[in-house]
Order: sequence, then C-alpha cells, then structure tokens
Amino acid sequence: MANREQVADSGSSAVQRAYAEIVDRMASGELAPGSWLREGALADSMGISRTPVREALNKLSSEGLVRLERNRGAQVVAWTHQQITEIFGVRALVEGYVAALAAQKIDEETLGKLEDNLAEYEQTIKAGGSGALQRAAALNNEFHAMILDATENDSLVFLLSGVMGLPLVRRTFLRYTERDLARSIEHHRELVEAFRRRDSETAEMIMKVHIRTAQHAVLQHEDLEVG
Repeated sequence: MANREQVADSGSSAVQRAYAEIVDRMASGELAPGSWLREGALADSMGISRTPVREALNKLSSEGLVRLERNRGAQVVAWTHQQITEIFGVRALVEGYVAALAAQKIDEETLGKLEDNLAEYEQTIKAGGSGALQRAAALNNEFHAMILDATENDSLVFLLSGVMGLPLVRRTFLRYTERDLARSIEHHRELVEAFRRRDSETAEMIMKVHIRTAQHAVLQHEDLEVG
C-alpha cells in the first residue's frame, strides 16, 4: 500500500503534468486566447482525474494566464498591447544583462555547443518541411538556456524562468515570418561571435535587439485583448 508521501507525490506530479500540458497547448496555439477550458474534456484527453486539472487551472488563474468564471469554466486570457510590451521589456533588460555576463564567463565547451546549435538551427530553418518550426523553436530555446546557464547565476535563472515559461513567449517563434527567421539566425551568429571576443557590450546590445524583434513579431500577429 502506498504511504501518504507517495500519494502526495503522485498528486503533485499529476498537477504538474496537467499544468505543463495546458501551457504547451496554449503555447502551440491549440488553446488560443479566448478558448474555454473544460475540466472534464482536459482530464479525459490527458488520462487523469479532474482534480489535478482543476488545481492546474487555479494555478494558471493565479498567474493571470486564464480567467475563471463561475459555472462557465476557465478561459484563456488574451494579452493586451501593454502587457506584451512590458513582458518583452523585462526580457530585453534581463536577457541583455545575461548576455553581457555570459560573455565574461562562457567557456570553450559552451561556445562549441552554441556553434553546433547555431549550425543545426540554420539548417533546420533553411530546410523547412513538416515540423521544422517546432524543431527550430526547441533549438532557439536551447540556445537561450545555454547562455543563461553560462552566467552561473541562480538568481537570474530564477528571475527569467517565470517570464520564459509564459505561453506568449513560448509561442513567439511560431509567429515568425521568413524574414524574422533569417534575422534570428543572424542575431544568433552575432551573439556567438561576441561571446568569442568576450565582448560584453556588443553581446548585450545584440540580445536586446533580438528580444525587441521578437516583440514586434508578436504584436504583429498575436490576438490582442482590447484595453
């Protein structure tokens, strides 16, 4: 028989799984802004009970990602122009600093991994085809994560984890045009070159431009809430 700790761990895992699954569906656009989320349907699709789904929705509500309404359920929140600008403003400031710090601390092994990532990133985007954007998005996230890890700063990791986990940010890449993708490749290349030179000032500047370019893509294509 499972003890209380095992039961608690199981329940916690189910909530985490439900939360992650809902966020991923929001990030992919499957659960678009304005969509209504039904506990029963979500639970059935995940093969779990309604209780962890309910707790996951409560967590999403506390984070401002869904809106709970009595007798109606949960609705995916649409972002306002101001919210998007503020979120990417935070990213530009913090990730700019991250890039500057990484340029001072990054080692040869990490530089090699960034170069490998860049090569696959460029090849994936140019090849196109089914699943190319999803793979490129994963490589993009990996690229940014390696830069963050290179700072060896737990406070920065904690600070950025909440922002980077937002569905709005996670689905940004899927809004990119061909021109946006080409520009992203160039920014990644320029960042690696700046890291090679240990050029903190240039790395910070490029990263800020990179994040603001992403902001522009979102504002061009995101379904915005009036207000």
